Amino acid sequence: MDSSVISLPSPPALPKDFNRLSFQYQFRVVLAILSILLFFILYFSMIIGLGYLVYYAFIYQIGYVNKLTILGKLGAIAGSVMLFAFTLKFVFNLKNPKPTNRILLPQKDYPKLYDFVYQICKQTNAPKPKNIYADPDVNAYVAYSNIWLSLIFPTKKDLTIGLGLVGSLNVSEFKAVTAHEFGHFAQKSMKIGSYIHSANTIIHDMIFTRDKFDNLLDQWRSSDIRLSFAAWIITPVIWLIRQVLQLFYMLLNIMYSSLSREMEFNADKVAVKATGSMAIVSALWKLDDGFARWNTILNHGYHAVKKNLFSRNLYEHLSISVDRDVSTLNQKLENLPNDQLGGKHFFSQEEHSKVGMYASHPPNSLREKNAKIPFVDCPLDERSAWIVFDNPEKLQEEMTSLIYEKYIARKPENFVQTEVLEKFIEDESIDNTLALDYFNTFENRFLNVPKIVDIQENTNELRGLNHDEFGLKLNDLKSELQELMKPVTEIEDVMINAQKIASGVAKEKKVVYKNAEYSKKQLQQCFDILLADREFLFNNYLTDWDKKFLQFHYQWAKLKGREEELLNRYIQHKSITSVYQDLVSAKNSIVYEISELQKLGEVTHDVLSIVSEKIKENASKVNQSIKGLNDIIFVPLKNIESVEELKEIISEKKAIPITLGSVFDNGRLDELFNAIEVGLLNCSRVEKKSLIEILHFHKMLKDM
Repeated sequence: MDSSVISLPSPPALPKDFNRLSFQYQFRVVLAILSILLFFILYFSMIIGLGYLVYYAFIYQIGYVNKLTILGKLGAIAGSVMLFAFTLKFVFNLKNPKPTNRILLPQKDYPKLYDFVYQICKQTNAPKPKNIYADPDVNAYVAYSNIWLSLIFPTKKDLTIGLGLVGSLNVSEFKAVTAHEFGHFAQKSMKIGSYIHSANTIIHDMIFTRDKFDNLLDQWRSSDIRLSFAAWIITPVIWLIRQVLQLFYMLLNIMYSSLSREMEFNADKVAVKATGSMAIVSALWKLDDGFARWNTILNHGYHAVKKNLFSRNLYEHLSISVDRDVSTLNQKLENLPNDQLGGKHFFSQEEHSKVGMYASHPPNSLREKNAKIPFVDCPLDERSAWIVFDNPEKLQEEMTSLIYEKYIARKPENFVQTEVLEKFIEDESIDNTLALDYFNTFENRFLNVPKIVDIQENTNELRGLNHDEFGLKLNDLKSELQELMKPVTEIEDVMINAQKIASGVAKEKKVVYKNAEYSKKQLQQCFDILLADREFLFNNYLTDWDKKFLQFHYQWAKLKGREEELLNRYIQHKSITSVYQDLVSAKNSIVYEISELQKLGEVTHDVLSIVSEKIKENASKVNQSIKGLNDIIFVPLKNIESVEELKEIISEKKAIPITLGSVFDNGRLDELFNAIEVGLLNCSRVEKKSLIEILHFHKMLKDM
């Protein structure tokens, strides 16, 4: 295919100073440079000073030679060496990590892509990238090919393009995002980021990392006081160094955060210069949807692997999903209000991007405003961004293999047809339509299934009802639920507002709840109260409604002769919920116990043994709940055909691993915690399936 295919519309010629650096940008560059210089002057002065202290400790002459002065001399030498080693060792921790989830795209194999990229370089006056890589995700980023060399020498940058991004945008939007990244290529202030990264690595490790050095210091302090007095002297010195550096850590990141904001605005202007105002804003608007869509496909692909269903090309399923929802997305676009600045108005004042590549960037509303002042008109090319790639299917298949290897740790032995995996994805997709009919009451809580005898109880108000009367009674139940959900919704609205204040995207500076005001510093206290109040409503009001809800549908099912099947579904759901709740308790137990240990500081072996047994006891309860699934009459769920498969989905080994001995030995606690975390994610998936299928069964009764 000829490279002219990827020639895209560009805006008319703009003034040379269209994307000139603002005063705020230049001022923040100066502040960031000053803060970096201040840190490195302090850090290297500290190394030189402590190096001299080591030298002085060696050459210092002892006036009177006796056991005490000899011990003092040795202690001074050992203590100064320890302090010097403490400050210097972190320089050697600086690494130049290379991502392992990327594929190099050589120019000879992807001439159209390089042609496309070089056109953008020409338009943006940016240097050409040294290499172009592809990774699996919804992102794009520019980085130095060697971050440490970039601190000293002029170093070329690499461009990485996420294929999830490519599959989510049209070619004009993709050009805008790429041009945005080339805006960073042209920014000399990117080098500041390298220095900030280096400083942050050093400071973070000095403040937070505990390694063999700390263990050695602990052992030294626990020895005879005649030998350990120097360790006790340098311990508060190390503490003081860490506290001072923590202040620098905060200062550096505040300075760079404000600079980064200006860098993003400037890079967006570069994108506008190449594609007009609408392309970059439209891309930002689509990215949250694309991020959710791609991660959903990855999640389904992960679960499909457990049934030995491998796709040759996961991006084919992304394209199917995009094509299926294109009319819905176009309708959402059509419904957006017109913007007085030009085009459609995409973002409210409080919207941040959920996409990792833009999560730390300025709010989307400000980026939209920046891109539209002045408004630069340019038509959009609605073709898929895949057109800029030579043989995209081959790249997609290669990336799919990398995903299975790096993300799922499985090597495909055979592949299923596209239709087979699409059917699996369709069955996995949760239809929330029925949940919405119940005012999202089950979004943040479980359906409470009471005892069987309570479900089977035939109350006076249900006795003798016919099909039509059951239908009318259902409307009464929904009306009752709507009233019960009003105070819950009010609490959740306050929670949302508190989250916005915490994120710094709300105009308000305080949360008002129950006639009390909570400042930003008091938000955690406010959240705790809100959660407790919501839980009170769930337990004291909605639990009773759940009982009536299930009694009602059981009697309706009895009228249709389907009560046993429905009862089995209820019992199964109760068992799944029990596993879920025990997993939550086990996780909370670990978090609480570790928090309490950290408060104690130094702990004895006996204390660790007691805590270990508590953690193992909670994990054992989870395993008992999983084992209890054997006692139910299993009702197949979509993509889960047996109780053994259900247990294997919750935990790969059908149980949480609990080993003999302490959980604090040999990384066992991490293994246990990870197994619980994975169990929670998997159990959430199963619980939602079970709930939706119960609601579908209820609807079937109504439609019979």
